Amino acid sequence: MCSVPNKNFEVVHLLKEKSEILAHHQNFITFIHSLKSFDENLLRKPIEDGKWSVIEIVGHFCPWDEFVLQHRIPYLLKCKRLPKGPSVEDLNKHSSLLARTEAVENTLEKCIQIREELLSQLKQIPEDDWLIKIQINQSNLTFYEYLKGLKEHDIHHINQIKI
Repeated sequence: MCSVPNKNFEVVHLLKEKSEILAHHQNFITFIHSLKSFDENLLRKPIEDGKWSVIEIVGHFCPWDEFVLQHRIPYLLKCKRLPKGPSVEDLNKHSSLLARTEAVENTLEKCIQIREELLSQLKQIPEDDWLIKIQINQSNLTFYEYLKGLKEHDIHHINQIKI
């Protein structure tokens, strides 16, 4: 469920929030591009014992970005009930396996392409819609707060894999 915010919000505030998220996604794409210059063995090495490799971390962004594109944004902006999310453990396990078995270049390109699509969609969303109130499980938040949470997740992983 969601509700449309009062239209009297300051446009400057809305533009700041939107530009913050858009800049993050552009920086994310640039960061993934930069990984192409690293040796494949380095990208396939676990970041720590018992942890994923860099390429597995990158690979796990792909299905989650697709999920946001297909099963969150269209529903949130139309105030429709959200479809149930996938099992985090299953989706991450599958994406990790795929990243371990496919070519590094394929994983990087797929991540870039999906994130560019996400960025393109986000650019098209009017500023007022960034403050739509939504409910995900027990959480009540704005669309911007939802995207900010995804941004923080990205940053957590980027900090893990900075080479």
